[in-house]
Amino acid sequence: MARILLVDDKPNILKVMGAVLRREGYTVEVASDASSALRMALEKKPDIIITDVQMPGMNGVDLFHGLRTRGLDIPLIFITAYASIPEAVSVIREGAVDYLTKPVDYKVLKTLVRKLLSSAAERRRFELSEERYLIGSTPVMQTLYERIEAVASTAATVLIRGENGTGKELVARAIHRKSRFREGPFIPVNCAAFNVNLLESELFGYEAGAFTGAHRRKIGFFETACGGTLFLDEVSELSVDLQVKLLRVLQERAFTRVGGTDLVKAEFRLIAATNKDLEQEVREGRFRQDLFYRLAVVPLWVPPLRDRLSDLSLLVSHFVDRICQREGLDKPEITQPFIDCLKTHTWPGNVRELENLIERILVLYRPKILVRELLQTELPQVFGKNAGSCLDERTTILTTLKRCRGNKTEVSRLLHMPRRTLYYKLKRYGISESEYSS
Repeated sequence: MARILLVDDKPNILKVMGAVLRREGYTVEVASDASSALRMALEKKPDIIITDVQMPGMNGVDLFHGLRTRGLDIPLIFITAYASIPEAVSVIREGAVDYLTKPVDYKVLKTLVRKLLSSAAERRRFELSEERYLIGSTPVMQTLYERIEAVASTAATVLIRGENGTGKELVARAIHRKSRFREGPFIPVNCAAFNVNLLESELFGYEAGAFTGAHRRKIGFFETACGGTLFLDEVSELSVDLQVKLLRVLQERAFTRVGGTDLVKAEFRLIAATNKDLEQEVREGRFRQDLFYRLAVVPLWVPPLRDRLSDLSLLVSHFVDRICQREGLDKPEITQPFIDCLKTHTWPGNVRELENLIERILVLYRPKILVRELLQTELPQVFGKNAGSCLDERTTILTTLKRCRGNKTEVSRLLHMPRRTLYYKLKRYGISESEYSS
């Protein structure tokens, strides 16, 4: 049954409107202020929020912005007096759904709610097809899965390391989904996306009057993540001052809002991620050693795509399924030469680069069959003549391995290739033992 969150500082409105909607069969939650509503929305993920605009403290417009900055795209209806209609209209242009004027016509309200829920059902079906998962069966991925399983059931702080595009946030979400914090929110924060002062206020929140423009209290990411998981991506980008403050939060499991004195408990699980060598950052004085040890209680390494090229077939199949379903395209056949050609690339952008390439080919060419020539046409500088020679070399090595029944010393002798070079090329081309031992 659909869940609706009502937000108003007047108890009689909550009572009457709640009764009207419950008679329609909806589950109704109520909040008497926007701050409470924000916490409830993050925790319970209602299908629709109906909120008054003018309320003491955080108002309905602030609630809208708080939801959007935290990644919640929940349909929101404003209840507003005539004087506040321009403010409601302004946020509708930013993505809010609609507004109703006081006194509310409940017949109109019920019609609007039914319409939104119908649209939400379609959107939810679409979004489920977009859900992302960790894909891969190579030994390095199996090791990663085992470590995720081992750490998920604990409250230990995790540091995820890996190159850009490898899927560090997917790992963090997988840990959250399998943890005892899964009923709470997952709050991702890209530390590189904020300047120093803004990031501090976003993390800690602030009290009214803390600085110019702070007209009302703001709940920060630390508080929003209570009961759930806070994911600090690109944690290496934190300023040294902010590193000190984060360390204090981790040590004391409490913090104060900017401009405040009240102690707030930090009841969340922290997962951090970086694409940098933090040990080197420590040696060069850009990252605190004590914070590094606090973050790296359980370190996880997400391997680059070039170290697991045998997973290319699984990844391509996954991306083809998801993109074709999303775009309404016919699913093409995936050929082995197409996969083999992909294996000649080093993939500096990792899985994200692969996904973008597959999407580009599907959208631009609408192919019935995915063949090598599509790659050579779209990215000749990567998959052109040089790629052909690489593909020929891979085929030669694989054929010789099969002929020699996997005896690499014999392969090295026949191809006049040092064993060290042979092992490098096996890794580069993603040639697994299963390809030549069968």
